[in-house]
Amino acid sequence: MERLLRAYHTEGLNIADPQTLERLGVEAGLDTTEVRTTLAGDAYAQDVRADERRAAEQGVIGVPSIVIDGRPPVSGVQSPAELRRLLEDALAASHAVPRHA
Repeated sequence: MERLLRAYHTEGLNIADPQTLERLGVEAGLDTTEVRTTLAGDAYAQDVRADERRAAEQGVIGVPSIVIDGRPPVSGVQSPAELRRLLEDALAASHAVPRHA
């Protein structure tokens, strides 16, 4: 995953290109034949469609999106300070003890 993200975000490579994906997979240590077979087939299609359905059910409408502790999704394009605040808010809420009247 790290190699894929670096290729896209830092190197500006077209990760939709099967030859690029094959090269990146091999660079990451994957077997060449396995990478080619995976790229040519649909072995993971059901998993991908299930992920898409789950994201839609949670309200995700774009990527990158972040869902923290079941809360509504937020854009994953946030400053580090804002991401920290979102995580801290979720952590504080998860540790909150409900008060009874």
